[in-house]
Amino acid sequence: MAQAEARPMTLADRPLLRAVTLCSLYFAQGLPYGFASIAVAAALARHGASPDIIAGLMATILLPWTFKWAWGPLIDRFGASAMGRRRPWLLSAQCLMVLGVCAIVFGPDPIEHRAWLLWSLLFVNIGCSLQDVSVDALAVDQLTDAERGRINGFMWGSNYIGLAAGGAALGAIAAKTDLRTAAAVLAVCIGGIMVLPLLVPERSGERRFPWSRGMAIDAGLPVASSTVQVLGNLVKAFALRSTLLAAVFALGISLQVGLLGACSSVLLIQDLGWSQESYSLWTGNMAFLGLAGSIIGGFAADKWGAKRVVVAGGLAVAACLLSFALLPHLWSNKTFVLVFMGCETFCMGCMTVGCFAMFMKMSWPLVAATQFTAYMAMLNVSRLMGTGLVPFIVPESPTMAQWPTVWIWAAALQVLPMVFLFWVDPAQTRQVLGTGHPGRDNQTTPKD
Repeated sequence: MAQAEARPMTLADRPLLRAVTLCSLYFAQGLPYGFASIAVAAALARHGASPDIIAGLMATILLPWTFKWAWGPLIDRFGASAMGRRRPWLLSAQCLMVLGVCAIVFGPDPIEHRAWLLWSLLFVNIGCSLQDVSVDALAVDQLTDAERGRINGFMWGSNYIGLAAGGAALGAIAAKTDLRTAAAVLAVCIGGIMVLPLLVPERSGERRFPWSRGMAIDAGLPVASSTVQVLGNLVKAFALRSTLLAAVFALGISLQVGLLGACSSVLLIQDLGWSQESYSLWTGNMAFLGLAGSIIGGFAADKWGAKRVVVAGGLAVAACLLSFALLPHLWSNKTFVLVFMGCETFCMGCMTVGCFAMFMKMSWPLVAATQFTAYMAMLNVSRLMGTGLVPFIVPESPTMAQWPTVWIWAAALQVLPMVFLFWVDPAQTRQVLGTGHPGRDNQTTPKD
C-alpha cells in the first residue's frame, strides 16, 4: 500500500507558525533599512558627509517605499497562484533584495563610488517594498480581530530587531572592516530567511514548490477580474470620511522622522564627537526599546483600541522631542542623549504599532493589499517630505546654537497631524462596506 503524503504545515491552520513567519519577514525588512540608515549613514558621516548628503541617502532608500502603492493593485489582481495568493510575491521580493545587496558586495568601493552605492540601495529597497506589501496583504488575509493588535506589535517589534541588527551589528562590522563585508553578511541573512516562505504554504492543498502537486485555493475572497476593478474598489474604500482623514494623518505623521533622520548622525558624530562605531552601536541597539514599545503597544491596541494608542504614543514622542530641544546644555552628557533616544524610540514603537493596527482595521478586505499599502506608502511619503524640509529648516553648516530649533520644529510636526484623528472611526469601513466575505458582512468589533 502506498504511503499517504504527509499534510504540510500551513500558515492558515498554524497560528504560531503564521506569527513566526510574519515576524521573520518583518525582521528581514528591518535589516537592510538599519544597514542603510545607520551603518551606511555613519560611514558617510565619518568621511565628512553633510546633512544634505545624508538626506540624499535617506531619500534614496525611502523612494521605493513612497511608490509601493503601485504593488498593491498587482498583488490584489494577480492573487490566484497555485503557490498561494501572496507567497510567490514574497519569494520574488526576497530575490530582488539579495541581488541588490550582492551589487554592493561585488561592486566598486561604496564609499568612493557613492552613485553605485545609492543605486544598489535603491534596488534593495524596491525588493523590500514589494515584500512589505505582500506581507501586509498576507497579514490582512489571515489575522483575526482578536490577534491583530498583538501580532502587529510582534511584527513591528521584529522590524525593530532587524533594524538593531542591521544598524548595530552590521554597523560594527562595517566600522571594523568595510561596507562590502557588512553587506555580504546582510545577503546571507536575507537568503536564510527565505527558507520560511519557501517551505510553508499559505493554505492546505497549495503547491509548496513550482513542481509540487497542488492548486490555487479559494481564500473566501473574490479575486478582482481586472486592475480597473481593484482601483474602483479602492476609490470606494477611500470615499469614506474616516479613511480619507486617516490618509491625511498618514501624510503628516512621519515628517519629523524624515527631518531628524537626516540630522541625527551629523549632530552626534560631527558636533558631539561620537565615533562611527559608537553611533552605530547605540542607535542600532535602541531598536530593542522600540521592540518593547511595539509589543506593549500591540497588546494595548487590542485592549483599549488602536486609535487611543496612536494618540498617546504620538503625544509622548512630541514631549520627548520638545524636552530634548529645551535642554541643549545636557547634550554633551552621553547618558542624557541615550535616555532621550530610548524614550523616544519606545514611544515611537507604541505609536507605530497603533497606526498599523488602525490602518489594518480600516482596510476593506476586497482591496486589502492595495488600501493598507496606500496607507503605508503615505507614511513613507511623509518621511520623504520630511527629508525635503532639511534645506528649509536646517542651516547648511548648523552651529550648536541652531540645532535646538530643528528639534522644536520636529515636535510641532509630530503634533499637528494628530488633530485629524478626532474625526476618524476605524470601524467605519467594514460597518459601511462590509467585510467582502460572502455571508460574513458587518462582522466588526466596536472597539476604537
